[in-house]
Amino acid sequence: MSSQDETIFIVFSDDWGEHPSSCQHLFKCIGSRYRTLWINTVGLRTPKLSRTDIDKAIHKIRRMFTRKITPCSSKKLPDELTVVQPFMLPFQNVRYVRHLNKISVRRAIQRFIHTQQIYKYIVTLVTAPNGCDYVGLFDENKIVYYCVDDFSEWPGHDKRLILEMEDALISKSDLFFATADTLFTKLKKYGKPVFSFSHGVDVELFSNLPGRNHHWLDNIPRPIVGYFGLFDDRSDQKLLADTAKNHPDVSFVITGNVVTDVTLLEKEPNVYFTGPVPYQSLPAIVAGWDICMLPYKMNALTESINPLKLKEYIATGKPVISTPLPEVVSLSQWIHIHSGQDEWRKAITQILSGKELTGNCEERRQFIHEHSWENKALFMLDKIFEQIG
Repeated sequence: MSSQDETIFIVFSDDWGEHPSSCQHLFKCIGSRYRTLWINTVGLRTPKLSRTDIDKAIHKIRRMFTRKITPCSSKKLPDELTVVQPFMLPFQNVRYVRHLNKISVRRAIQRFIHTQQIYKYIVTLVTAPNGCDYVGLFDENKIVYYCVDDFSEWPGHDKRLILEMEDALISKSDLFFATADTLFTKLKKYGKPVFSFSHGVDVELFSNLPGRNHHWLDNIPRPIVGYFGLFDDRSDQKLLADTAKNHPDVSFVITGNVVTDVTLLEKEPNVYFTGPVPYQSLPAIVAGWDICMLPYKMNALTESINPLKLKEYIATGKPVISTPLPEVVSLSQWIHIHSGQDEWRKAITQILSGKELTGNCEERRQFIHEHSWENKALFMLDKIFEQIG
């Protein structure tokens, strides 16, 4: 039996099954080979007395007490992966709440570890700063901080608290994986191993668009410029509204959860909100688009993001237009990168007329296959086991 076969992974991340995060993609691969305990944790933001937050809280509490976990796709959970939902409270700015959460999480992990008859190494991987309270409790061989965003810049978050938590997590971690250059640069100064680790892509899913569009697009006139994913304060609504006004003959479709005020966009008759669809249905949505778009604002909030949908868009072979996010600029071979409504207006006109092409098809296929989630998972495993020795 190899040292890898004797390894247990403990993962602190988002709720398994709620949405297809990068960590879930990775552990669909890793969790099919290595025993993994996935801990659904509470969010970083203190909830408010809003309908959305109340609904989320009720859903979370139900999962804590029913222990029912639903995979985020039609596929079953990976064979070696176990998901638990310990009882936890979200008010992390209260010291006693954090202490209570720590006790609850420790008991859940101890129960799991005691069921494992053979293991030699424990590796803990964390994707958010609030994981700082739970690492180092089980004599782990390695603690990994998989840094996917600068959460301190997110609206509604307690910046001081999050930076304090992240400092604690960084001090306890042995190595880092960073999804953006700004995050890599920040972590590099701590003198520990840090690896640049951009997001991957489900090659099979997004490289094979179905022959028929999703039925939700049936009554939306072509051509269509589309966006899928969470639509929030990072989205540049003014850019999108102005672009829609400049192209009254083009439909602009947003598919996904909307968690910000979109009154500005709802005024435009050629902007459509379909709501979210299951992850496996996204290719059918994209099949009906003529252009994929990434209309993000350019500010401190977006400087560190690496949109998960970026390589998914590229894999479809559809033209992609984006604002100049740092992580998008590095892939300019495959993306039409433009700032402001005038540039977007001209670019959309040229793309729809067939006058602008991006990248060689064979080179694109090779690029996407190199960045599959399977290859990303193998890279992560190699670097972790190198550190274990």
